[in-house]
Amino acid sequence: MTGFGIPSGLRRAARRAVRPEVVLRRRWAYRVASAALPLLERNGARPYKVAATRCVLSDFADAYLGRKPCIFASAFVPTELVYGMGGVPFLPEAAAGLAAAFGLAAESLSACEALWYSPDLCSFHRAGLGGAAAGLLPRPSAVIVSSHLCDGGKRSLFHMSRLAGCPFYMLDVPYSSSDRAARWLASQIEQVARDLPRRVPGLSAEGLPHALERSNEALTEYERTSALRRNVPAPWRGSEALNYVLLFLWSWGSPWLAPFYRALRVHLERTVAAGDFPVLGERHRLLWLNLRPYYDTGVFKYLEGDWASSVAFEEYSFAYWPRLNPREPFASLAEKMMSNFGWGPIERRLEVIARLVGDYSIDGVVQFGQWGCRQSNGGAAIIARELKGMGIPFLNLDGDGVDARCGSEAQAVTRLGAFIELLEARRGG
Repeated sequence: MTGFGIPSGLRRAARRAVRPEVVLRRRWAYRVASAALPLLERNGARPYKVAATRCVLSDFADAYLGRKPCIFASAFVPTELVYGMGGVPFLPEAAAGLAAAFGLAAESLSACEALWYSPDLCSFHRAGLGGAAAGLLPRPSAVIVSSHLCDGGKRSLFHMSRLAGCPFYMLDVPYSSSDRAARWLASQIEQVARDLPRRVPGLSAEGLPHALERSNEALTEYERTSALRRNVPAPWRGSEALNYVLLFLWSWGSPWLAPFYRALRVHLERTVAAGDFPVLGERHRLLWLNLRPYYDTGVFKYLEGDWASSVAFEEYSFAYWPRLNPREPFASLAEKMMSNFGWGPIERRLEVIARLVGDYSIDGVVQFGQWGCRQSNGGAAIIARELKGMGIPFLNLDGDGVDARCGSEAQAVTRLGAFIELLEARRGG
């Protein structure tokens, strides 16, 4: 099993499929895939990977087969809202990374270019928009976006709502934090929750408290896995952890996220107890900011294998929100959205980075400079200056997470190699 926990056999089958969107809309495809999971378990596949695959298959079946109303959402809309109303969320940005891992992103990118969208826009959005235009994505019953963190997300999803002819909602997240701002956002979430059932049959706000309870249960398990990752050496490959950011963005409020994190926690506990760490002779521990290239790349083979350097933790894996209150779902979801450290003054992001550097014994910080990502790249110089004051080396590694045409593996390996040499020199000194 590789990338996102998807069995390699399924990845190869997807690449061979003449029209993958046709396969995704066939009931037999999900029956076959689900029937293969017990066989994988018996053959020694790690339980957390099987759990992740089962969860993705379940949501994709709900979305592509129309078993539940499919709600497109941008990456930082709280998915508890969708699960709690009886729908299934679909995040085109996250799905773009999944498509790249399967080697299926090129068609979506080409379809977006045919619509005359500029190639300097973020490829996660371009692939999502192109996939919708080409019929590769399920048909949404509604679209919900937030004004934070990314401008491209809400604009691309608005276009998708026009393509599908479905309702479009935007949650306007206030820039500054205050009680008044929180009430304003909570009122918007409540308005969406009350309007959606009138426009999309099959939805109801009655399940929101239960979805928040499930989210809290998953958060408890997740915090335990995050604590285990503080171990030196690292018990989990960061290259793999970056793949599971998909679930971190997609699945809060679902019935299966807590079991997945529970299985992952057990795996990490056993790894620590046995001392069977994935990066042999770990020499350096890195904090990774932003996402990663999701197409096939040898960058992490060099990083973890040749240079014995672990990605000990990732910025996008940080759980930044407090426990949710099922009795006050709208206020609680508003608080979660406004707690995002990437929104507001950059000092909020700097505080989280400094905290992660300390918690995970970080030697160096790498930011993946995703081509077209204004939100993250805009703070690179400020982050570098802040880390320099802490005595922590910083590398802004240019690349692209989805579009392999814009990513140079050789250049990335060269720059990472020089960065590791710097860490080696500091270690020797």
